Amino acid sequence: MKLRYSNLFITLIYIFFLTGCIKVDFNIEEKIVPPEDAVNALQGTWIIEKCLSLEGKEEDASKASKYLGKYALFDNKISVLGGDICINPEYKIRNVGSNDYLLSKYKTSAEKFGLEKEKIDVVTVTSKNQVFYDFIIIDYNNLLVCTGDNFLYLHKVSDKIDKTVKENSLRNSSKRKIKSVTEEDSLLRSAVLLGIRSSENTYKTIWVATRNKELKPIMYTEQLFVPRMKGFWEVGAYKEVTNKGTTSSIYANSLTSPTSEKSKAKMKNVLTEKVERRITFIGNDYIGTEYDSRFQVIPIDNIGIGKGIDISDIANENGYTAMLRSSEAFISSLDKDKSKLIMKNPRRDNFTLQRRNGHWIMKGRLDYKHYAQENSYEDFDINIMIPLKLISYDELYIPWSEIKSRIPEALDAFVSPNKDIALIEGKGSIYVYSIKDGKLSEQPLKKVYLDEGDSIVMAEWAIGEYAEKWERFVGQKFTPLGEEFE
Repeated sequence: MKLRYSNLFITLIYIFFLTGCIKVDFNIEEKIVPPEDAVNALQGTWIIEKCLSLEGKEEDASKASKYLGKYALFDNKISVLGGDICINPEYKIRNVGSNDYLLSKYKTSAEKFGLEKEKIDVVTVTSKNQVFYDFIIIDYNNLLVCTGDNFLYLHKVSDKIDKTVKENSLRNSSKRKIKSVTEEDSLLRSAVLLGIRSSENTYKTIWVATRNKELKPIMYTEQLFVPRMKGFWEVGAYKEVTNKGTTSSIYANSLTSPTSEKSKAKMKNVLTEKVERRITFIGNDYIGTEYDSRFQVIPIDNIGIGKGIDISDIANENGYTAMLRSSEAFISSLDKDKSKLIMKNPRRDNFTLQRRNGHWIMKGRLDYKHYAQENSYEDFDINIMIPLKLISYDELYIPWSEIKSRIPEALDAFVSPNKDIALIEGKGSIYVYSIKDGKLSEQPLKKVYLDEGDSIVMAEWAIGEYAEKWERFVGQKFTPLGEEFE
């Protein structure tokens, strides 16, 4: 009997310490909630009563007019917010610390919105892995939602969907018919934001979009144009030369804020160092960097701190276990002289993502004990599935062996979630192909030239309604790619 209680006590202690090692962003504790309960949290018809700034102040009449008095609808088949529509939505509830969540995600406080609870429920509405909106539940009859520039205050009108409002919303939101991205849609819309780093550590983003496999004009912008749950952000790098020497900076800034040369010095979310960092990958919430012979993954929201995350932050302790086992396997493959000189335990924050054969892979780095070797470090593959916190979409659909057989010079490949277009990277070029019956078209739709040393660090896809929603933002920031690049 004593033995049984002893084992129970040890198990409880182990669980306590194990869970204590797992860091969760925004103090979020995920609820395990049946889908129907998540729907019920929003189910019904709501009206937009207030338009608030990010500081919680009411916006002026001209800015608020496009929102006030419009409806929001939620059920299993549709989510509507004003003129935005999500077909066949999926709902997920998270219970979060109210102040931590608003401060980390929107750089504001719960107090400014009159949220007195320490914990609040946030319902994320998605379709086909594309985020529609995050809805903050104030209470049973009141919601908050951030549209990027503003917070909207919603009040419940009815627990049921108003059929007239639903029909009017569908008719007035667009002149064309709206279909679910999960249906077999005769109107295929795919788009990708491709982030590219040059050999000189400058960055640009290329926009490639198709409609029914017909290519639209390819566009580009300087720096990295990053889609996030809170709107589009710009991530980039620049150098400054002063009488004290040269400094290198990387920054991340919401596109609702200015990022001109004159304003860069005023940006808060910027990391300035004497050593130059290179961005190795970028996702919705994290960027991978390489500097001074080290890897580091940094939260986009806190670039200025310059502190990398622990691998367990995004993959719990299983992440470090995989990292350790992978490093041991790699060390055993080295010759005896090298294996004696190399550090045996990898740093928990010394990792990043890199591209290989159409997929992202996680890489770790091991340092030598001294610089007797030609290289001061060795890189190794970490055998682990890429956590969704880093990259949300990484499907190829067409086998890499098939791509190489068809295009021997292929170095990398990206395929749309719609399976209708593919971007194939070759030496010095990106080829855009259409796909039919799982096969690449005989000839590419377009060839885009790359400079020597260019590498792809980001690929963010949008399909269906989201492709068109992104395109509206792209049209404001991007310019057509010159003929010399095509």
